[in-house]
Amino acid sequence: MLKINYLILFVLLFGKVIAQQNLNIHPDLIPHLDLKLAPFYHGVASGDPTENSVVIWTKLTLDKAIHQTDVEWEIALDSAFSNILQKGKFEADESHFFTVKINIEQLQPYTSYYYRFKHNNTYSIVGQTKTLNSKSEHCKLAFASCSNYEWGYFNNYKFIAEDKSIDLVVHLGDYIYEYAVGKYGDTTIGRINIPHHEIVTLDDYRTRYSLYRLDKDLMKLHQMKPMITTWDDHEIANNSYMDGAQNHQPKEEGDWYKRKANATKAYYEWMPMSKKADQHLYRSFELGNFVNLILLDTRIDGRTEQVDSMEATNYFDTTRSILGEKQYNWLSKELKKPFKWYIIGNQVPFGPLYSSTEKKGEKYMDGWDGYPYEREKLIHFIEQEKIENVVFVTGDYHCSFALENDIEGTESTNDNSSVEFVVTSITSANDDEYEEEKMTEKYKQYFLNNNPHMKYCNNIDHGYLTLTISGEEVIAAFIYAEIVKKPTNIKRIEKQFEVKSGVSVVEEIR
Repeated sequence: MLKINYLILFVLLFGKVIAQQNLNIHPDLIPHLDLKLAPFYHGVASGDPTENSVVIWTKLTLDKAIHQTDVEWEIALDSAFSNILQKGKFEADESHFFTVKINIEQLQPYTSYYYRFKHNNTYSIVGQTKTLNSKSEHCKLAFASCSNYEWGYFNNYKFIAEDKSIDLVVHLGDYIYEYAVGKYGDTTIGRINIPHHEIVTLDDYRTRYSLYRLDKDLMKLHQMKPMITTWDDHEIANNSYMDGAQNHQPKEEGDWYKRKANATKAYYEWMPMSKKADQHLYRSFELGNFVNLILLDTRIDGRTEQVDSMEATNYFDTTRSILGEKQYNWLSKELKKPFKWYIIGNQVPFGPLYSSTEKKGEKYMDGWDGYPYEREKLIHFIEQEKIENVVFVTGDYHCSFALENDIEGTESTNDNSSVEFVVTSITSANDDEYEEEKMTEKYKQYFLNNNPHMKYCNNIDHGYLTLTISGEEVIAAFIYAEIVKKPTNIKRIEKQFEVKSGVSVVEEIR
């Protein structure tokens, strides 16, 4: 009898190994799988909420070769699904990598919902989401940016997921990174890019997203919070623009437009976005009648090639753009809509942002400073139209800043047209990954000295930003994980700032 039991155990274990080997997934990812989640190994996600709709997402990973299959879905008011409100079926197929996106409508405003998926007789984990606020003048948003798998653990994602006061998460880009193993990261901590080479093909990008979405902290974030996303450059290649990128060499990586198409398809497959994002990523969300949340695409949709410095002969050329005419005109209309606050999710610093050198000089050419004509045009538009309460929230830079924006970056508050909070990275390297403490402190002081309109700088920590928005004020909190080189449950709120309605001034809350 004992021998039979051992035999049965062997057959079961051997069968499980064979099943894993047949999975439609990169073989290097198999050790990352939690078998209890099969066939929904990547969990669930929700995004692009409105007052009465939300998108729910999952991915099916099967151990047999098929072209398509049905996935069922349910949404309820309770996690036990005793009160199912809607349900249906979706035909998942290989053309979209068996990702599933359902746009659920006819929901109630500012209401929490629970959802799940089923294939055959197996359920996914249960996701929780929330529609937007239609009446109450209060909401709390979390902003994240720059999450490099090889630079550290996603502790900050876990902290956002666990914060019950956060209504919505906005990811400002660099959700993944395209580099090969060890090209930009710290592989000594044991987090290794898959595939190992720089990603170029559609399969490459799909595999890299798969790796990220198997991370337990990112999976938890998507499970617990609705997310609105836009991309920056590393979703395709470093310092990208419409027609190329710094980290794209045609001899090595082939045709740029094919690579961009591959990256774009994978991005849309993996992000829980509604159909209004199909044409372009810039879009807006109304939080009641008091916040217009505006998401820009300052990277791909209308950006022309960067210049190397302010001395470039075409630096002031009026044909150079970071938004492009179509997106600029759309943004102008969004800013003229009657809202109390205009929160602009933005990839790169609006500034101005002078670099951290001993002598004030160069601005950041990959940000809005590199496109002075369009930047000044937007500032003048805000001033001429007397648009108040414009708050930029920006990623990309791997530092935390609080800025009062004007044309030149003066200490005076009389010429401010907006304020800006730059959120640091979730993990991606900032100054202390490369420099000793003495030098990082010098760089911090250079930033503050060169930018008199800058009220705060942190160039060494990794974290996220929350905005608590009410009718009369916005409270910004900079929150950091104790460490990202290993898992931790320790975080801190380092600084909080207040912006009063009607005044583009940043005040520290002490």
